[in-house]
Amino acid sequence: MAIEYQCEKCRDLGYTLQEDKEGYTQAVPCECIKKRHIKEKLERCGLTDSFKKKTFLNFKTDTEHQKQAKLRAMSYCKKFKEEKGSFLLTGKPGTGKTHLGIAMMMQLVNQNVGCRYAEYVSLIMKLKQCCMDPINYNKEIDQYKNCTVLFVDDLLKGQTSEADRKYIYEIINYRYMTEKPIIVSTEKSLDELMNYDAAITSRIIEMCRENIIEFKNVPNMRITKGV
Repeated sequence: MAIEYQCEKCRDLGYTLQEDKEGYTQAVPCECIKKRHIKEKLERCGLTDSFKKKTFLNFKTDTEHQKQAKLRAMSYCKKFKEEKGSFLLTGKPGTGKTHLGIAMMMQLVNQNVGCRYAEYVSLIMKLKQCCMDPINYNKEIDQYKNCTVLFVDDLLKGQTSEADRKYIYEIINYRYMTEKPIIVSTEKSLDELMNYDAAITSRIIEMCRENIIEFKNVPNMRITKGV
């Protein structure tokens, strides 16, 4: 029975044997090692396999607004290690907010920046489930407080309560005070965010500064393009 290898080039050894200019044989790291490390990093980020396909390369730019949003997101990633800023994406469903946020995470991971993805509703649910157990609660919330970059997707999605406000404020305020970058996507407008909680919103706006994208007059791509 033939053995099936994940990498036929190195036969899963992690290296290939090559001769140098002097004719000596040496072990050279295989390309699959880098790919494997990137895959492991993405899995630690909390991304599903379907989300890993959302890159800058396949982000649709049907409108000028989307083109400019993509350019600003790519510029953010390029300058990240020097500026370490935050990024806010607002707009109606299907305008590409999550795709662009994931693409930014993917690029940062390729730049060896640790990232963590957190879908808002799921984040709140996990914290509620362990809120009566201080040890597990601190362990859970620490993932969102202390990662290098946190992407909160669909902030304030669905019904929100006072308890929800407490949880998200604790995370945002901690990252604000310790100058840890965040990427945030939300269907709420800036006015709606301010009406919900000015303390949370003002911190996010101050952290993001010029990196605020409001998707206006952009069609729902899930309906028009089937994505």
